[in-house]
Amino acid sequence: MRRLYAEVALPPPLNRQLVYGLPSALEREVQPGSIVLVPVVRRLMSGVVVGFVDPPLPESKLSPENIRDVSQVLGRDSYLDQDLIEICRWMAGYYFAPLGTALSIALPPGLQLASKRQVRLRSKATLPRPSHSIDGQLLDLLASNGPLKVTTLRRRLGTQGLEGALRRLVRHGQVELVPFFESPPVRRQVHMRLVDRGKAESALAQLRRRARRQAACLSFLLGCGSASRKTMTQRGFSASVLDSLCARGLIKRFDGEVLRDPLAHIKSDPPVQHHLTPAQQTATETIEAALDQEEFFPVLLQGVTGSGKTQVYICAVAKALKQGRGAIVLVPEIALAWQVVRQFKARFGEQVAVLHSQLSAGERYDTWRRLRRGEQRVVIGARSAVLAPIQRPGLIVVDEEHDGSYKQEDPEGRHSLSYNARDLALMRGKKHGAVVILGSATPSLESYWNARSGKYHHLTLPQRIDARPLPRVEIVDMRQEPFQKKQRAIFSRTLRLKIRERLLQGEKIVLLQNRRGFSPFLLCSSCGSATQCKSCRVSLTCHRSRKPEMRCHYCNARAPIPESCSHCGSVELRFQGVGTQRVEEALLEQFPGVRVIRMDLDTTAGKNSHDELVERFRRGEADLLLGTQMVAKGLDFPEVTLVGVISADTGMHLPEFRAAERSFQLLTQVAGRSGRGPVPGEVVIQTLLPEAPVLRAAARQDFAAFVEQELKERRAAGYPPFGRLIVFLWSGLDEEALVEVAQESTSRLRRTIGGDAWLLGPAPAPLARLRDRYRWQALLRGSSVRQLHALADRELPNMRKAAEKRKVRLTVNVDPLTMM
Repeated sequence: MRRLYAEVALPPPLNRQLVYGLPSALEREVQPGSIVLVPVVRRLMSGVVVGFVDPPLPESKLSPENIRDVSQVLGRDSYLDQDLIEICRWMAGYYFAPLGTALSIALPPGLQLASKRQVRLRSKATLPRPSHSIDGQLLDLLASNGPLKVTTLRRRLGTQGLEGALRRLVRHGQVELVPFFESPPVRRQVHMRLVDRGKAESALAQLRRRARRQAACLSFLLGCGSASRKTMTQRGFSASVLDSLCARGLIKRFDGEVLRDPLAHIKSDPPVQHHLTPAQQTATETIEAALDQEEFFPVLLQGVTGSGKTQVYICAVAKALKQGRGAIVLVPEIALAWQVVRQFKARFGEQVAVLHSQLSAGERYDTWRRLRRGEQRVVIGARSAVLAPIQRPGLIVVDEEHDGSYKQEDPEGRHSLSYNARDLALMRGKKHGAVVILGSATPSLESYWNARSGKYHHLTLPQRIDARPLPRVEIVDMRQEPFQKKQRAIFSRTLRLKIRERLLQGEKIVLLQNRRGFSPFLLCSSCGSATQCKSCRVSLTCHRSRKPEMRCHYCNARAPIPESCSHCGSVELRFQGVGTQRVEEALLEQFPGVRVIRMDLDTTAGKNSHDELVERFRRGEADLLLGTQMVAKGLDFPEVTLVGVISADTGMHLPEFRAAERSFQLLTQVAGRSGRGPVPGEVVIQTLLPEAPVLRAAARQDFAAFVEQELKERRAAGYPPFGRLIVFLWSGLDEEALVEVAQESTSRLRRTIGGDAWLLGPAPAPLARLRDRYRWQALLRGSSVRQLHALADRELPNMRKAAEKRKVRLTVNVDPLTMM
């Protein structure tokens, strides 16, 4: 009988695939996507079966007699299908990441691929040797508490000497280490259901004469079939009523699963019938025709703000569902997700699911399972939803495709996978023969160039709904403003008057200040130094939400506001710069009675907080919505007639080649929140650089003018979309060792470079120190992605080996969006 062999992807820290034999007893249970327990050296680890391989040849290094067997199958079902496994293979290869790490993104939320260990006391345990006190403490804990996880022992005993104690006690036969797999939680509840429908119907008439509450309860169950005991109690059916019906043999209890629904709090409005504009109709017909072909069809849908891109998405989703296929809709911000969810739920009802990080682990797991079973066929979510287990995806929408939130980038270099959900959407669409819509009023230069060069189909929506005009934009030169009065430092005279005018007319206002907190800097007037984080080379931000304190926005360190300068001892300290808290304070001072909702990371940390703030503003509980860039993305409030940008210069001076592009996109997007209803809108942009071309183009909302100049500069510099980039980032606690590793690695890499490729660096990263780790980086640039990948692929093993030897962390960022 031919023996089967499985390829198993193992999680960090092993980060590799190994081949294992399948015992005959497990052959029917194991399939691609199954999670299995396998032996690795002297311990057992969990991994994902990614496929089956041919039997190795006897004369090969990996001969059959050297292959160990899979020990156990964990869980009944496969967690990933073959298509998702192949997408993860591509993701791991393209972004130079371990396959186990890529697979972990696609696994159900809350499921940890890394196997855990439990320590159990053996029944015939002997006393520990007195020379090791930690051995005795460990045995005492096990004796009094029973089996404990290794992680629990670390918390109680500390890490010092624990692993050594475990090895000794296992060797002496006193304890045993048992691997276990923690699957996500499934909530269960007592349910009631009918024993026999015919019997219940015949008993109903008699009960109506003698026991009306029992009759009502039975009638309810005849209508729904079954219900949870909690639901029955809430409807007024007491425990005695339920017990009596059980005693009569008419109903019975059973342990039923309860699905946690993150959309239960949303009350859907009836769907609104929209008449498509000619441009919307053309775009819809083109996309529907592509869906009929069931072939990969990438399209850039470029429409000005307020042109009705969402309605095109809804029509496309309806067509995909009619074909029996599913749809994935990606949005960049959770705040935007809830607004889109309401529109889609009004049209598609219970077919709509939502996935994002602010849901509980149970809600995300239940949603994942319903999608996997095909009970829901439309998923709306942020970045990771691109790998949702949707059945037969026919449509993938990436709304606001230009947004940087779609790129997973970690400034600390902790994650070894920096993927872009937009590019992953395109690859998944290609795999499934799906239509992929990239939608934006301000497309990324890469997507725009792909459309212009014919790689994507290009559809446009050049006008707003009902031919409404774009808002009139006014640029205010803050250098000319009189600053002698304190209250004039934040709002220009123009913006102040327009805010007052809109408040008197009962119209709504949106203000953007892309810095949270009260003040970004606390500066010493004597020596000019700013209060910095002790772990990061960044300035601390002052916050005044609950208690005044200084915070680091990277490591979240907190400190009291100092009374004197730590460098020179001067007490002449002053706050510099403006954050959203300071703007809110100024609004309340200058416009008594104004109702303000502030929307930033400080106010949206709680569950459903984004949705609650947006809905409060929609219901008219506030006159003014103030926030960071999250208020610029996709929010649709017809009553907003004024948008103000407090400081348009924020972000323009960052040391990145995309700084101008990001500034243009942000300003154009936030301007588009104004005038989406019957009343024309206005925008006021405050700046110290009124002549900057990017501001002028944004004020005219002239994408064509901006993009032509920007493409010209990018082509000359060899930056995307005309070149490709890979960033190597080294981080470590020892700066000297870090620099040596970075210089040695780049020297080797530089010797292999040829053709149209260049290596810049190594040099300190713009954020040169984060969480006590020093950071250096190098930039590999070239015109061919294949050439850059070949160079990196050849040298990376040596680079990683050198970094690991010196306790330096090396991360690779392919197609970076930031250089921070």
